[in-house]
Order: sequence, then structure tokens, then C-alpha cells
Amino acid sequence: MFWCCVESSPSPKAAHIEDPGVAEESQSNEVGLEEIPSRHSSQISVNALPVLSDADHLQMQQSRIAETSETKEVEVVEVVDLPVHTKNSLSTEDSGRRPGRRSKLLGRAAEARWKLRRSELEMQRELSRTLKSTLYLATWKGTDVVMKCVEVPETYDKKDEPQRKSSKQKFDLTASRPLHASEVNQDLLEELLHEIELLSSLRHPDLVLFIGACLDRDSPVMCVTEYMPGGDLERHFMAMRKKHQTPTWRPQFHQVLEWSLAVARGLSFLHTREEPIVHRDLKPLNLLLTRHGEVKIADLGISKMMAAVVGDVYIMTGGVGSWLYMAPEVVRHQQYNEKVDIYAFALIMFFMSSGRHPFHEISKDPEVVLREFSLGKEPRPNVAECHAALRELMAESWHVSHQQRPSAQKIVLQLREAADNYTPPACFCGRA
Repeated sequence: MFWCCVESSPSPKAAHIEDPGVAEESQSNEVGLEEIPSRHSSQISVNALPVLSDADHLQMQQSRIAETSETKEVEVVEVVDLPVHTKNSLSTEDSGRRPGRRSKLLGRAAEARWKLRRSELEMQRELSRTLKSTLYLATWKGTDVVMKCVEVPETYDKKDEPQRKSSKQKFDLTASRPLHASEVNQDLLEELLHEIELLSSLRHPDLVLFIGACLDRDSPVMCVTEYMPGGDLERHFMAMRKKHQTPTWRPQFHQVLEWSLAVARGLSFLHTREEPIVHRDLKPLNLLLTRHGEVKIADLGISKMMAAVVGDVYIMTGGVGSWLYMAPEVVRHQQYNEKVDIYAFALIMFFMSSGRHPFHEISKDPEVVLREFSLGKEPRPNVAECHAALRELMAESWHVSHQQRPSAQKIVLQLREAADNYTPPACFCGRA
């Protein structure tokens, strides 16, 4: 069986929203980290998936009983809380068929006019594939779009494995390519529906644009977003290094400012909503470029709405996101809030300004840096290679104490001030 999803959200300047395009899932083949359960299991996500509150569990259970009673008479029973999701706690039926959320989304989609029909999408080619999902370039009403699809086999037959490993057959929505059981878990559909639900409520010029989703029960679930032809920021830097035949390449300062401002504006939008959203996986691979070279934030698949505030720390724990850009408090499985995105943003500024990956002077292996954090140490990149006007902001944004890190709103103001005071250098090195 096929299920489908998105790795993005809206676009940077409104003037370019007509330039449809979507995140090519950073067009990467890397496997995301699995989130580690903790004592606060009712408030965290497991395996990078959304976790429902106790109230949601109760409501879903009641919905199931109500739907069952429409088709046949059932005995009235006491509804009890469902357990917190783990990789093995959900059956195929539970995780793959969530009548409550899917039906709710179907109604919202029709009302908000983002419900799409499969016949409206014309498949072009595969863009990227990971163990969990595949991105395809498609055409929707004459516009290039990206469709993310997640393959969720209902059964797994070990004798099919040789065929699976050698399969190169063309994408076919009517025939699912068999996957090894280790490549999927039965919570993928719930993650997909969570992402669609989240993206459908977000509109901002600095987020990859959500176009719509196919939710009909007689076809695969698909989430469609705009196509971002410039690819992701990570591969852009790789391409420029290759083009200029240099081990290190970095853009000019005004370009770094523009990209940093776009990301900061997007984060400010997410963090200042009535229900703030933490991205939790901010990195160059999740920053996508339009054909005009503008950056937009993509891949909100493991984003989480913040709730249960204790002081200024939200009850969110467990390691989720990419190791190299993961805040120390997340590595240590401590409580954290939206400031983990600010920490990641600081490392992204370092990457853009220096042209090097964070902690390159320590090791190319992210696990070495993780080990430093787990031992209580606080390594930080050397900003000497970065533009002078950004060094202080970087240091503030990756501060050891999350309370000392500036808000995204404050960062936007500081970057705008830096842009207003910017004077092009006499040379072409781009260094401020």
C-alpha cells in the first residue's frame, strides 16, 4: 500500500510565490535520527513522529467506537487511555487507518479548497528517495510541483527480498514496491497526516508553499508542495566548490544576510504563533532555493507544537533532528523549547559565512561532537573565518544557556540593522 506526504511549506517573497516549487526533501538520502523515549513520553514524539496527548487518544478511541456503531450494534464499553506510541505498539490497522484524523482533514481540505484529485497530478520523474519516503516531480494544472510519497506495505514476505533489492521498476501508484520491514514502521501514515495537518495551516513567504493533498480513501495519501528548482543549500555549496575548484566556497556578505534574514523571518513566524511551532531539524539540507536563489524553510515533518509550559521551558524531550545541528540540551535529553532552532540557526549562519561545516576543526564525524556534549563540554565553532558583522550574533545564538539566546524576532531586527549598515567591500572576497 502507498501513502504520501510533504517535506516543506510556503515561500519567501510574495512576488515569487507564482514560482511554484517544493522542497526536494533536501533531496537527500540520509536517514533521520530516531527520537528516544523518556519519562515525559506524553509530551514528546517517538521515532521523530507526532505524539498525541491523552485527550487526543481518548477522542480517537471514542471516534472509532462511534464509527463502528454506525455499521453494527456494539456493546457499550468503558473507554480507556491508549498507550504512548512506540515502534512496535501499533498494529497495521491502528497506524495505517486513522479514521478520525483522516476524515477530519478530508473535511477541512474540501472546505479550504486544498483537496486534490489524483487525476490532477501528472507524474514526471523521481527526485530523491530515502528509507521512509520518495519525492517526485509532478505537474499540477501546468505548474511544476513536488509530491512526497511514503510506501507502507501491509505485509512483508521475506522471500520477496531478492526482488526488492534489485527492483528498478518505474514508479507506479497502482503497485507498491515492496520494502523491507526494517525500512518502515506502521506509524508512517500518522506522521504523514500530522505533516499535512500542520502544513495546511501555515502560510508564509519564507516557508515552502503547501499546495494541497490527496486524502480520498480509494487512492494513496499524497501531500503536494511547490517545486524548488534551486535544490538545497548544502548541495548548492557543494556545486559552487566544484565549479570554482576550491575546497572552500562562501557567498558574498549581502547574500549571507539575505539568506539569514529569510530563515530568521520564517522562524519568527513559527515561534510567535498562538501555538508556537519548533522546527527541530533546521539544517542546510532543509533550506531550499528558488530559481531566483531565495531561501525557504522546508521539511516540517518532525516539527512539534509546544504545550505544557513550565516557566519558559516547554515539556519536550528526546533527541530529534540532525546531530551536527542539534542543540546540546537535545543531545543530553533535557527539556527544551524553541531556542533549539535558534542554536541550529547560528550554526547555519556559520556554515553560510565561513563555507565550512560546523565543528570541522574538531572532526568530520558528528559523533565526536556529540560525545563532547554528552560529557558536559560545550564546544563551539571558531568564528574567525566568518564575516565580522555576524560573529557576535552567532555567539549569542548558540549560547550555552537557552535563556540567553535571542528570539527569532530580535535576530530579524539585528540582521536588518546589519543590512542597513552594510557597505560593499573594495575587494571581491565578500569578507566584511
